[in-house]
Amino acid sequence: MAQPDPIASFDTKTISYTYDNGWSFTNKFDGHTRISVVPGRGELREQVQMRELRPGLFLASWIDEEMGLLAQIIDLENGTVLAAIPVEDDTGTQIISGTISSFDG
Repeated sequence: MAQPDPIASFDTKTISYTYDNGWSFTNKFDGHTRISVVPGRGELREQVQMRELRPGLFLASWIDEEMGLLAQIIDLENGTVLAAIPVEDDTGTQIISGTISSFDG
């Protein structure tokens, strides 16, 4: 039996979170489209792929047109996020953690 698409847990919902470095984001989901308003960049509409690793724990990935491939772990049970983002000088990636402030539909 086919498993449901994990994006269904996010479709039509909004998640807000703040990384430990102070970056705050609110993402709205319309199917696989993640909509975010980013200061200095405006509204971003990115195509997100999602995998449920265990109940309430998700891996999201997308291509950011400025930063490239990004990956994020969303842990709804513990209210946390982790993201792997490229380092600006292209020497690798860094992992940043954050706290989810809201998740609603």
